[in-house]
Amino acid sequence: MGILPIPGEGQSIEDSYEQASIYAEFAPVWASGIGASGFWDYANKLMVGIGKTILEEYIRKNGMFPIIHFSFMDKDERGNLILQAPENMKNATLSDPEWRKLYIKSIIETLIISKPLYLSTGNEVNRWYEQYGIDEDNPNGFQHFVSLHEEIYDLVKKISPQTKVFCVFSREIVDENREADLEVLNMFNPDKLDILVFTSYPYAVKGINKPSDIPNDYYLIASQYMPGKPFGFSELGWPSLDVFGGEKGQADFLLNVSNRLTIQQGINLHLFGYAWLHDLNEKDSIGLIKRDGTEKLGYQAWKEIFGS
Repeated sequence: MGILPIPGEGQSIEDSYEQASIYAEFAPVWASGIGASGFWDYANKLMVGIGKTILEEYIRKNGMFPIIHFSFMDKDERGNLILQAPENMKNATLSDPEWRKLYIKSIIETLIISKPLYLSTGNEVNRWYEQYGIDEDNPNGFQHFVSLHEEIYDLVKKISPQTKVFCVFSREIVDENREADLEVLNMFNPDKLDILVFTSYPYAVKGINKPSDIPNDYYLIASQYMPGKPFGFSELGWPSLDVFGGEKGQADFLLNVSNRLTIQQGINLHLFGYAWLHDLNEKDSIGLIKRDGTEKLGYQAWKEIFGS
């Protein structure tokens, strides 16, 4: 089980990681979360300052392990997905040899510095698939990420055979209030994904307003694309708003995902990650603890799952 230790009101980052570690085994690490400009200076930021402190002091010394996340995506001013790239590569595409070399180099350097047990080569990668498709004439076609991932997989395994390598898929297209097209999973060689990992915010799907609205096979459908593959969640989220069942709805969601929707379906549940510890701000309700430090029913459920 793991979570991003977003601090509460007046709480230090250090204290939030210590608090999270009581009921968590891992914490995610992102380039943006340690002050990096992008994937290209991720490794450098892990060597010094807050990056090194978060990795070694806040995560590892608190008995947790990091999941190192990479992302190749950014957004333009209209909210469309674009390729993340340094200033000197602003016109690069996903098939651009120089850009690919830089992405690979950045991941390998980060691997060597952080020595992670878990490494993601891209986050919610199927959002790119949904926007750009797989037209062979498209230099940004998703097939170019698939080949990039598999190249990275092989290189990582040569250096660190024990590192679990995967990319993260999104179970929903949140801003369109629908489920994602899972056919994208057929593009991947199962031997090049050590775990099948998803983010999931099912309340965003039209017609799902409470945990009991989630069909029994909601995650089974996804897992059946790679039968027997270890399955995980890097981020789960459910708000504690009244319209979605309040605090009880959030707690029920966690209990449902950890049992009815996974274990009872025969899914080999390997990673169970929640979005963040405290609400981000007064308008957010996805956190398991309120900004003022008041624990929600969801956090009680989280503790129950952790102890089971």
